Amino acid sequence: MKFVPERLEVAAGDRITWTNRDFVPHSVTAKAAGLESGDLAEGKSWSTVVKKPGEIAYICRLHPVMHATIVVK
Repeated sequence: MKFVPERLEVAAGDRITWTNRDFVPHSVTAKAAGLESGDLAEGKSWSTVVKKPGEIAYICRLHPVMHATIVVK
């Protein structure tokens, strides 16, 4: 019930892929950055390409105690 890693540094233009390795559904949600994976069932993945430098804080919409940050350089 957490994102691993909780802080990820990437370069602008990188593709990031999340894979749900838990037995309950999760999401990747960052409303301010326009990211929304929808509900990801166990074993499902979702990817996005980050384009602008800065920090993107995101949560699991289904479990808001799960949070992490992407640092785009």
